[in-house]
Amino acid sequence: MIRSARAARAAALAAAAALCLSLCSCGKNVKLGTGNEGGIYRKYGNAFAGLESGVNVIVKNTAGSQANLRLLNDGFIDMAIVQSDMLSEAVNGTDDFKGSPVSDVRAVAALYMEDFQIVVRADSDIESIADLAEKRISLGEDGSGVAKNAEYILNSAGISMNMVNTCCMNYQQSAEALKDGEIDAFFAVLGAPADVISQLAEDISIRLLPMDERTAAYMTNLYEGYFSTEIKAGTYSGINEDVPTIGVKAVLVADASADAQTVKKLTAAIFENSGDIEKQGLAAPNSDFATSGIPCAFHKGAAEYYKSINISVNADDN
Repeated sequence: MIRSARAARAAALAAAAALCLSLCSCGKNVKLGTGNEGGIYRKYGNAFAGLESGVNVIVKNTAGSQANLRLLNDGFIDMAIVQSDMLSEAVNGTDDFKGSPVSDVRAVAALYMEDFQIVVRADSDIESIADLAEKRISLGEDGSGVAKNAEYILNSAGISMNMVNTCCMNYQQSAEALKDGEIDAFFAVLGAPADVISQLAEDISIRLLPMDERTAAYMTNLYEGYFSTEIKAGTYSGINEDVPTIGVKAVLVADASADAQTVKKLTAAIFENSGDIEKQGLAAPNSDFATSGIPCAFHKGAAEYYKSINISVNADDN
């Protein structure tokens, strides 16, 4: 009887150990802050969650970059996707992060370029950024960072915020409001083509306001995290010429305390399964783009992966 009881106890312990190993093999949980449902940040989050990385990515909807950085700083999420300009402000404790820098954020990879797109109706009398004075403009959802981008751009054209009638709506709401004539323009910071603008261009005729060289130079020289770019002709219905603009990089970041091996596994999976990401209509990762022009140090887990493919980055030493 004693031997039988011992054998049963040993068998139970072995079963428990096996269950523990099975659960552990599922990988660590990582809470990833993205953006609005249907937005590109959310699509990337879903793509990462579907990769065979050994990491259980739990995708969280948020208001966007600024909110993500605060959530990361407060420990509510482990990783996030943020705009490079917002990342610069957070790291340096400037503008919206003045007095409250996010010191423990680390880069993992820049994912794609987010283009500044100022959308107006094709029959509008608005031809340039300067023409936005006294107009009704949506600046994106509160906490998304778009309002700050818009303010910089308007200021560069000599327009202060008290010279425009502004509201804060998400992109879908902004598109509907423009279609219904409730606003005159809306700002969007999205990878092009963006689904919401593509659909709007099918419903009504639209134009994108070009950014002149002076404004683009002002923005890229004065603020870290901005880059000159253009939206190609044909990107949207009715857009028949290239539209010069500026952009920011969408950057995957992690808290400095995030487990290095977990971050390394996810970084590797993103680059080694680029085809799976492309199949979802998203830009495939590019190692040169991913590691250049980033305004903070890289997470040590990401740095370890890049080292394995002979790329050197400014790594976190903590």
